Amino acid sequence: MTPPRRLHLGINVTGVGGHNGAWRRPTVDPTSSYSVEFFSRTARLAERGLFDAFFLADVPRLAGDYATQPPGQSFDPVTVLGAVARDTERIGLVATVSTTWHHPYELARAFLTLDRISHGRAGWNIVTNHTPEVGLSHGLDRMPEKAERYARADEFVDVVLRLWQTWAPDAVVADKDTGVFADPTRVRTVDFTGAHFAVQGGSTVPSSPQGHPVLVQAGASPEGIELATRYADAVFAATSEVTVASDYAAKLRAAATRAGRRRPPVLVLPGVALGLASTDAEAVRRREELDALGDITKKVAFLAGRLGIDPELLELDEPVPLRHVDFEAQARSNSEGFLLSTLAAARSGRTVREIIAGGAGHHSLIGSPERVADTFETWFKTGDIDGFNLMFDVVDEGLPLFVAEVVPLLQERGLFRTEYEGTTLRSHLGLRNPEWSR
Repeated sequence: MTPPRRLHLGINVTGVGGHNGAWRRPTVDPTSSYSVEFFSRTARLAERGLFDAFFLADVPRLAGDYATQPPGQSFDPVTVLGAVARDTERIGLVATVSTTWHHPYELARAFLTLDRISHGRAGWNIVTNHTPEVGLSHGLDRMPEKAERYARADEFVDVVLRLWQTWAPDAVVADKDTGVFADPTRVRTVDFTGAHFAVQGGSTVPSSPQGHPVLVQAGASPEGIELATRYADAVFAATSEVTVASDYAAKLRAAATRAGRRRPPVLVLPGVALGLASTDAEAVRRREELDALGDITKKVAFLAGRLGIDPELLELDEPVPLRHVDFEAQARSNSEGFLLSTLAAARSGRTVREIIAGGAGHHSLIGSPERVADTFETWFKTGDIDGFNLMFDVVDEGLPLFVAEVVPLLQERGLFRTEYEGTTLRSHLGLRNPEWSR
C-alpha cells in the first residue's frame, strides 16, 4: 500500500524577519541575527515543529540601504549551519551557494563536510546569482549572460556530483588487524576537463549517512527548469497564487518527461510569506503596525526595479501600468520565477500597495492559524504542491505560534507528520540514497 502524502515544511530565515519593519518591533533585538545563538534557537524550535529543513538564502553583497535596513543574510550560510548542526538532531540544513562565483571542488568539500557533521542532514540550494553588486565583490566587472551562467552551473553541478561519488558507502574498512583503511576498488577519483572547469583528484570527505547532500534549485526560467530536471531533488518556487504554482509544476513535469528523467519527481515547495496571529483581525492589525515601521518607498522602488520601470510610474492605490514592462529584457537580468509571480499578481488587477504588502513574488498569507492551515490544505490537495518554504514577517513572533497552533491543525487533518521517521534530510523528503557504481 502506498503511504499517504505528507506535506513538507521548511523555514527560510533572513535575519530577524522578512518584513523590513521587523527589526524595529519593540520585542525584537535588531542585532540578534549577528549571533549563531539566534540561528540555533530558531532551528531548534523549527525542529520541535518537525520541519523538514532550516534554509538560509544568500546574496553576498552589502546592499545600498544598510543605513536604514539591516542586511537580510549577513553570515556565510554553510559556516552558520555547521554550528547549527551541533545544536540540532533531525532538521535538515540547506544553504544557498552560487555556481557563478565559486569553484566546484571548494563547494563539494564544504557541503560534504556539513553533511558529515550533521550526520546526513545537509542540502545545497543551487543558484546562478545575477546580482551585479555580487559580481563586483567577486572581481567581475560584468554579469555573465543567463545562458553562460546556466552552462557554467550545469558543468559545476556535474563536477560536484562526481566528487561526492568518490567514496562508496562501504569504502572505509578501517581494519586495524589487516592494516586496510579503505578498499581501493570502492574509491574512484575524478578526471574532468570541461569548458569551465578542470578537476583531477577526489573528495577528501567520505560519503554521509544519506550518501551526499540533497540538491535544491529555485530557477523558473526554461534554463532553470532544465537544470532542475537534470539534478534537483526539490525546488523552491516563487509563486504568488496556487494557479501559478500548478503551472510551474506542470512545466517541471513536462521537462522531466522530455528528458526521460528516471529519478523520482522533483518536489515543488513554494515560498510563503507569513504574517501570523491568533485571529485574522489581529494578523491584519500586526501587519499595519509593521507597515508603519517599514519604509514603503523602498518597497515601491524594489517592485519597480523588478519590473524594470521608473518608480515614479507606480501609484500606491492604482494597478501596475503593465504597458511599461519589457518582460523579455527583465527576464534576461532577473529571477524569472519572481518576475512571473510578480506579473501574475499585477495582472490580477491588484494595486501597487496590495502587491508590495505581499511576499515579493511569493504568496503572502496574513491571518490566523486556521486560515493558514486551510490555505496549505487547499494548495497541497491540488497534487501539484508538495509543501512550503516559510518566511515569517517577524521570526520570533511567527514561528512559535506556527509550531504551537498551525502544526497541530495540519496533524489533525492528516497532512503533516507527528514524528520524524528518519534521521536524514533525504528520509524526511521521502528520497532514496543515491546509488554508487564503479
